[in-house]
Amino acid sequence: MTMRIAGMASDELEAYLRAGEIVRSLKSSVATRIRAGARLIDLASFVEEETLRMDARPAFPCNISVNAIASHYTPSPTCPRMLEKGDVVKVDLGAIVGGYIADSAFTAEVETAVHQDLIEAANEALSRAVEAVHPGVTTSEIGRTISAVASAHGFRVLKDLYGHNMCRNCLHGGLTIPNYDDGSARKIREGDVLAIEPFLTAGRGEISRNPGGNIFQVIRKDAFYATGAGEKEMLQRLNRDYTGFPFTVRWLGADTAALQGLIRSAAVKEYPMLVEKDGAPVSQAEHTLIVTREGCKIIT
Repeated sequence: MTMRIAGMASDELEAYLRAGEIVRSLKSSVATRIRAGARLIDLASFVEEETLRMDARPAFPCNISVNAIASHYTPSPTCPRMLEKGDVVKVDLGAIVGGYIADSAFTAEVETAVHQDLIEAANEALSRAVEAVHPGVTTSEIGRTISAVASAHGFRVLKDLYGHNMCRNCLHGGLTIPNYDDGSARKIREGDVLAIEPFLTAGRGEISRNPGGNIFQVIRKDAFYATGAGEKEMLQRLNRDYTGFPFTVRWLGADTAALQGLIRSAAVKEYPMLVEKDGAPVSQAEHTLIVTREGCKIIT
C-alpha cells in the first residue's frame, strides 16, 4: 500500500524517500572506511562524490567531527588529520533530491570500545525520541525524552545543539527540536519533516564556538554586498551553485580570495566549530523522519 501523508504530494514524498535511501547507503559505505589511518579529507570527499554519483546534491559539506568536536567541522583541502585508534568519530551527512532533504548522522569509535556506552546511549535516546513523535506532541516532550535517556546512562545532553524541521530547499525550517525540555509548547503536525539529533557527553555539555570549521553559507544574496568584480562573480556563483545551502572551500577550487572579502562584508557567514568545553568526547545520532497520522516514518 502506498503511504499517504496529509498535505504532501506523492512526488514530494517520493523525493524524500529517495533522498533517505541515498543517505542510508552513504552511511553504510562510509562506516566501512572508518579505521585508524583514514584521512578525514578522503572520508568527506568520498561521501560528497558518491552523493553526486547517485544523482543527488550534498545538503551540506560532510561533517566529520572527532572526539570533543561536536559539530560544524569539515576538513579543509589540505587537512592532514588522520583517524587514530580510540577516536570517537561523528559523521553527519545529507542529500538533496529535487529540493527535498534527508539528513542523518552516526558515531563510531575507531578500533576500541572505551566509549561504547556513550555511543549506545545516543542511539537509544534517538530511538526513544522517534517513538515519542506523533501529531500533537510538543517539541519539549521530545527533548525531555532525550535528556531522560542521557541522564539514565550518566551522560548530559548538549543543550546548545538542536534538531530541526526541513522543507523544500530549506535545511532549517524554523522549528527546533531540543535535546532537553525547554518548555516550548510548539506542537508537531502530520506532514512535518524532522531531523532529530541527540548529542551526548560525559562532560558538562557546554559548547565553545571556535573558528576553523571550514563551513560557510551565503546570508546576503544581493550584489550590493560584494566589492569589485571578483567578489560579485563569486557571490553570483555561490548563489547559483549552492542556493542558500552551506558549502566549503574545497568545493570552490584554488582561488578563494573573493570569498574572504564576502565574509568581511557579512554577505557570507562562517559556521563556528562547536567543541565541548571540557574536552570530553561527544556522541551524536540522527535520523530524518516524516510525521504520519499514526506516528512517523524514518527515511534514513
